[in-house]
Amino acid sequence: METLLQIVGFGPAALGLFIAADRNGRLQALLDGGVQVHERSASFSQWACLAYAIEANSPIADFLRGIRSDGVFAQCLRQPRVQRWLQNPEQVVSLVEVSAFLRQLAQVILDLCRDQPNAAIHFAHPVASVRSAASGFSVQGDWGNSHSRYLVLACGARVRDLQPQEGAAPTASLSCDRVLRGQADLLLQALEQGRQLLVLGGSHSAFSVVGYLLERFAGRLPTGAIQVLCRQRPALWAASAGVAPPLQAQDLIDEESGEVNRFCGLRGAARDTLLQIEAGTRACVELHIGSADPRPWLSRGALLINATGYRPRVPGLLNAAGVSLTLDQRDGNLCKHPRTHELMVGGQALPGLFGTGLGYADRRGDTLEVGVNFFHGRCAGNILHAVL
Repeated sequence: METLLQIVGFGPAALGLFIAADRNGRLQALLDGGVQVHERSASFSQWACLAYAIEANSPIADFLRGIRSDGVFAQCLRQPRVQRWLQNPEQVVSLVEVSAFLRQLAQVILDLCRDQPNAAIHFAHPVASVRSAASGFSVQGDWGNSHSRYLVLACGARVRDLQPQEGAAPTASLSCDRVLRGQADLLLQALEQGRQLLVLGGSHSAFSVVGYLLERFAGRLPTGAIQVLCRQRPALWAASAGVAPPLQAQDLIDEESGEVNRFCGLRGAARDTLLQIEAGTRACVELHIGSADPRPWLSRGALLINATGYRPRVPGLLNAAGVSLTLDQRDGNLCKHPRTHELMVGGQALPGLFGTGLGYADRRGDTLEVGVNFFHGRCAGNILHAVL
């Protein structure tokens, strides 16, 4: 039997496809049609998506509202901890807790696929290349190859590489991802040597890193120990324009929710950290807006932490003749066709190829819908509508 759908990656974005199918009453149809998931991790024991030592960037409701209460994930929702979340859906919890919950959802999907003759989740299946043809897509790895009519890239993103002009070799810097996963040996070493910590970037990750450093090394940071470089002042999230500070020219009001900077503004602890720095209550942090050249600090021995954003992780893409294809990008995100929602090459949709998750944002006017939109929003629904 021909496989209907292959998914590259088994992180939160891939979970969103199964959750949306369950929510829409199409999960069994999806499984019956044939689903093959290719995950590069060696085993499920290594599954630790979003396990960062910081608060989530949004309330727990954003991780719960898309899950059908009487569907296949119902047992996960009945846990005492999750019931407390449901009673107070606007609370913000740590991403470590969110990750543990998502892992339980992933286990449900694993169990489901184990009992389905046409569905499988393969670990230790890194995908090196994808070949597109009229009949669908063949994915290739050192494990072999597999073909399907449709393909979804849900393989996440990686921290953006620093360019040579940004003054630091990769070996001389830390990624924000490593810092937020608690890999602190280089940080400890730098502080013991009296070196400054230089955070490059104005993203949510950047100010999450600063907040993490302030908490992790409380009482051990001298004045100016942390330097933060941003090209421009980060946008701030607000529930509505009515409760926001005076709006700036670059602020975006979401036409659906009324939120200010819904997908691009600092929230929660990251927002609080920026405001504390600006208020002068964090003497160990100096904020530099308008300059993003780290070289003066690096020349004095600072340890650079790269928080300049993420880029989608994409396997090599070939056409039927074996010629390399480059997916269209805009603002660091892969472009989707506004009507079919397929990924694009040369301004045209590539039939049957979809993407979801970080780096694969949906665009609505000037708004890039990023973050947990793939978990409960229209992204997964659009893909399933096309596939089923």
